Amino acid sequence: MSLGQRLESMAELLLSNQGSLVLGIAALLAVVAPFADRYVIRRKRLYYRVQYNSKLGLSPVDLKDADNTVKHADAELEPIAELLDRMSIVVIRVRNTGIDDITKDDFDGNPLEFTFGGRVIWNARISEPSVETHRKQLTDGLEFFSTTESNGEAEQHNSLDAVRTTLRQKLLAWWRKPPEQREPAPPAQAPQWDGVRLKDLKLVRKEKFKLVVVLREPDHNRKGPLTKAVQCSGHVSGGRILDERTQRKATWPRVAATLGMLLTGALIATLIAGASRSETEPGLTCADGALRIVGSSAFSPIAAGIAQGYTHACGGAEVSAVATGSINGVRMLADADADESDELAALSDGETGVATDELVPHPVAVIVYTVVVNDSVGVETLTREQLAGIYSGRYRDWNEVRPGPSLPIRIVGRGQESGSRQTFERTVLGASEGGLTSDSCERADRGAPAPTIRCERGTEAEVVGEIAATGGAIGYVDLPSANEARADGQPIEIVELDGAYPDASTVSQGYPFWTIEYLYTKGVPAEGTVLRTFLDYLRSGTARAELRDAGYTPCVGRDGDLHELCR
Repeated sequence: MSLGQRLESMAELLLSNQGSLVLGIAALLAVVAPFADRYVIRRKRLYYRVQYNSKLGLSPVDLKDADNTVKHADAELEPIAELLDRMSIVVIRVRNTGIDDITKDDFDGNPLEFTFGGRVIWNARISEPSVETHRKQLTDGLEFFSTTESNGEAEQHNSLDAVRTTLRQKLLAWWRKPPEQREPAPPAQAPQWDGVRLKDLKLVRKEKFKLVVVLREPDHNRKGPLTKAVQCSGHVSGGRILDERTQRKATWPRVAATLGMLLTGALIATLIAGASRSETEPGLTCADGALRIVGSSAFSPIAAGIAQGYTHACGGAEVSAVATGSINGVRMLADADADESDELAALSDGETGVATDELVPHPVAVIVYTVVVNDSVGVETLTREQLAGIYSGRYRDWNEVRPGPSLPIRIVGRGQESGSRQTFERTVLGASEGGLTSDSCERADRGAPAPTIRCERGTEAEVVGEIAATGGAIGYVDLPSANEARADGQPIEIVELDGAYPDASTVSQGYPFWTIEYLYTKGVPAEGTVLRTFLDYLRSGTARAELRDAGYTPCVGRDGDLHELCR
């Protein structure tokens, strides 16, 4: 199928009632999804952002020049310089961006915690709370912990007061050490914490504050670059904790909302185009009376659907579709009396030799067929030569066709009245499909010895159902029937033919198993009859959209010209 044909197919689908409905539902879901996520599913959102994470920057002197040769530190200032040189400060803003207040119960045993890549906490404070009366509550809720080892009694007194009490011990211990011992960390008896949790955190909607933490590098990092890592953990029930700096501008709610707006615009444009088309294209002409369509069992279901649309629009008409097989249907039309000619039409898979000169074929759609096998067979592609060997009885077991275990070949075919069978014999086998040898499809049970196990079924649905139920079975149906069966989970496999997958787009590349679906009339229908108006309806955008929805390619395009395969 060419690009132009694909675009036309898309336009026809969108302009149909079904297309507009699907587009409207998609637009509604895309617009509603972000709001549902924010206001129903995840109403609570806690955002944090590391606003500063760097060296303390308060050293009174530089210890050395850039070339690490000349020292500048005064002997009395050198201890302070050495101490501050390995210290850093982190400022974290925390804010409630959801639509609900956050309470301590929302954390469900997983409070908000921050660790700093192993850096030891020397001091901390709450800064710039948006609700000043909550400052003490936030400060009292700070709890410090160690991720590496237990601090004994210190773990029982890990409040901010405890941290600040040990700060004096650390500073004095540092200052009193001789210069050659100052690089290692403070004595082990001084508790060391490397994490802080905000216990019993409560934030009203839009409330925010800053957490300021002073840190020193851990023992193992005495000379290397300062640590920059900041990790956050915790869980808000019915919500999320997110790092603002990692949030992309193109978040899924924004993308969904944008897509929803685009789909809404497309829907409006489609409705306008549909209204414009209804004004520029001729309106549907209705007639009163009855019309019976007989013939192809493969195409009768979609014909019935189109007929239902026509009768819904034209209340005085009654159109029915009956599956009789293509050849029987055309014979019924040929035998009809002259006064019945405008009340009967016949569907045929391809032009048939039983049609008389007075029968007029009207191309409706391209119908593509496919060979299908039961999943037990284990083949995905066959050649026409292999199919000829299967149907002639030259191959009677699948291990003669493909490597693998023995499995008898069982053929499920159609009767002589089938247009599908005529197409298969003409385009694939180049010979007769063979005689009926089985009623059960399991074994040759019709008397005389036969080269094949071949049963027959009357409709596409019966054929595909029998293949799905019978191990080793093979047959053929129209592609929409096969696709529908697979979508329903039936154990069948669609088989490539000579390496080509069955599809209208591969027909022009040589896929052989296809034909045109014709609607035969006896002569030219008279003006004002249901048959004449139904033929016009078959060329309408609504009918074309239904054909495409069902998996068929309409023969008549929007411009009224025949598809290249239907000429």
